[in-house]
Amino acid sequence: MNKEEVLGKFQRLGKVLMTPVLILPIAGILVGLGNAFTSKSLIAVAPWLGTIVPTMIFTLCKVAGNVVMGNIPAIFAICVAYGFAKSEKATAALCGFLGYMTMNTVMGTFLTTTGVIDPANLATGQSSILGVSTLDTGVIGGLAVGALVAWLHNRYYKIELPPVLSIFNGTRFIPAVTLLFCTVLGLLMSFIFPPIQGALGMLSEFIRSTGALGSFVYGAAERLLLPFGLHHFVYLPFMFTSLGGTATIDGMDLTGAVNIYNAILNSSSTPFDIEVSRFVMNGKVIFAMFGLTGAALAFYRTALPENKKKVGALMIAVVIPCFFMGITEPIEYSFLFIAPVLYVFHAVMAGLAYALTYLLNFNVAGSAAFGGPFLSLVFNGILGAGKGSNWQVILILGPAYFAAYYFAFKAIILKKGLKTPGREDASDEDDAPQATVSSTEISKVIPQIIQAVGGAQNIKSADACFTRLRLQLNDMDKVADDGVFTRDLGANGIVHVSGGVQIVYGNKASLYATQMREALEQE
Repeated sequence: MNKEEVLGKFQRLGKVLMTPVLILPIAGILVGLGNAFTSKSLIAVAPWLGTIVPTMIFTLCKVAGNVVMGNIPAIFAICVAYGFAKSEKATAALCGFLGYMTMNTVMGTFLTTTGVIDPANLATGQSSILGVSTLDTGVIGGLAVGALVAWLHNRYYKIELPPVLSIFNGTRFIPAVTLLFCTVLGLLMSFIFPPIQGALGMLSEFIRSTGALGSFVYGAAERLLLPFGLHHFVYLPFMFTSLGGTATIDGMDLTGAVNIYNAILNSSSTPFDIEVSRFVMNGKVIFAMFGLTGAALAFYRTALPENKKKVGALMIAVVIPCFFMGITEPIEYSFLFIAPVLYVFHAVMAGLAYALTYLLNFNVAGSAAFGGPFLSLVFNGILGAGKGSNWQVILILGPAYFAAYYFAFKAIILKKGLKTPGREDASDEDDAPQATVSSTEISKVIPQIIQAVGGAQNIKSADACFTRLRLQLNDMDKVADDGVFTRDLGANGIVHVSGGVQIVYGNKASLYATQMREALEQE
């Protein structure tokens, strides 16, 4: 596989993952609202929020949003299997979920039997996933299963077995082979993940004992490990164990940063302690409220003109949960896989935010346990100024982070030509979206498009981005002249790429792709 093919695979992965990414904003908003309006700090100011009706409403918001936020790895497994399957995609999607649960069940059963997991007392990095006590492999587990299932599906969905096994011919073979391979994957993960988790335990001790440097590592590592589902190992030990400190406040013996910070909030005389505040995500207030908002503006400003409206709507949707509730995943997943260099920059800046807030004694918690960055800034920072919150630090760091993210993201995107949201199409020819073309008219032109690209047998796959019908072809020499598409088939342009063509149909491109697949019987 050459460099262009590898790049194409990663670009396709980014596109495939846009489906779950577009689900995250509304889920994030629901979870954020639920956490914020059921937080103790806000209820103390507005006691009516603690009555049964508001409590029920916001609790339901939280649990509804967590259906998505709590199952992102499973959703990724399904979407990757579906997105990379050549045909019979429904079977691939089903097997993506089946494979993900097989991996987790095998891991959980094996590690419970060997004594590593105690279902009644799950440790950090262990979780109950859809009722199965197992290791939390996070998004990487979902991606691994999705990729494995897609490979198995494409290899075997046309298989012909001996007559005695012919009942399992074709797609009926895929669930069986998925169970087998994902069982092996689950066993491998059982050996691979525990040592990694043990190494992270040693990292925690280093973070605790090294001041500002440790705060930098705390913030950067927490972000860098997010895609691997290992970020919980960074912050949870500090929040709820003695690594986050021990203290006696108003006669109560407390352990863990969250418990100590809560006690400080409820105490009339105890001042804030930066050695506690740094472990309840004070740095997140800076990069979630301001840094990633600057990144969102950079995505909007660098989007192609015809995509700005869509990208603007997407960015507003992902910034709301990020700014107000500290739920950063929706915006992070929008560029994590398609522009990892930006994510590395983001992780470094997150680490720097923790180091700076430690040095400047900024005592505002950013954790969802305290309502998220915005509410914590208001109720714990501004209203807690007398206890030494030093909330004014944000007046300097906030604008600085917004500017740093905006200009850095914009410069890197333009210099490297990254395919961030709204930049999937590199041509200036996509300016005439067919907004008034009806579904019936599209169905009439589809057979002509098929003929113009060499017939149905010449089309390997049909897909779409924001504005282009993307066709993978067997023989590029069979494609008609460009004028046929722009003059006779209503296209605004055609772009020839390695292994196929991209026909510009504006914001109706996805409808063309759907009807193309139906005509080719690829659905």
